[in-house]
Amino acid sequence: MNRLVFGLLAFGTAVSAVGGMETTASAQEPAMVDAPPPLAEPTERRTYDEFRRDELEVLARRSRNALIGLSAATVVGAALVFPGLARQCYTVVVNGVEELRCSTAGSLLVGFGMPLYVGGITGVLVSGIMLGVRRGKIRRLNNQIEYRKRAVQWDPRTSRFVF
Repeated sequence: MNRLVFGLLAFGTAVSAVGGMETTASAQEPAMVDAPPPLAEPTERRTYDEFRRDELEVLARRSRNALIGLSAATVVGAALVFPGLARQCYTVVVNGVEELRCSTAGSLLVGFGMPLYVGGITGVLVSGIMLGVRRGKIRRLNNQIEYRKRAVQWDPRTSRFVF
C-alpha cells in the first residue's frame, strides 16, 4: 500500500511539473540579444598600486572576518571543554566503605569542544598573522603612493614637471 501511494504521489508531482512548464523559446526563433551599454569614460586613471591596494584591502577584510569567526569558534570550544574537563567526583558509602566515584559525563563535552577549541586557536593564530602581514603591506603601499605623489614627475600632457 505504501509503495502505491508513494508511486502515485511521485507520478502526480512529475506530471504537474512537466505540465506547468511553458516553453517560451525554441530553436526556430531568433535569439534576442540586447546591445551592451556603452562603457563610461573613466574620470581618473588608476595606477597599478591603487589596484593592488584595493585587492589587499579585500584580502585583509577576509582575514579579519576569518579572525572574528575563528575567535567565536574558540570561545564556543572553550565553553564546552573547560566544564567537561572538571571532574565531577563524589563519595559513596557502600556497606560502610567509602568509595570515590567520578562521572564521565564531561567526556562528551570534551569530544565536541576540543576540535573547536584547538582548531579555533590554530586558525586565530594563522589568520591573525595573515591580517597583520596584509595590513603591513597596505601601510607600506600607501606610503609608496604618497611618496610618489610628492615626488617630482614629468607630465607628458602638459610637457612640464609636476610636484
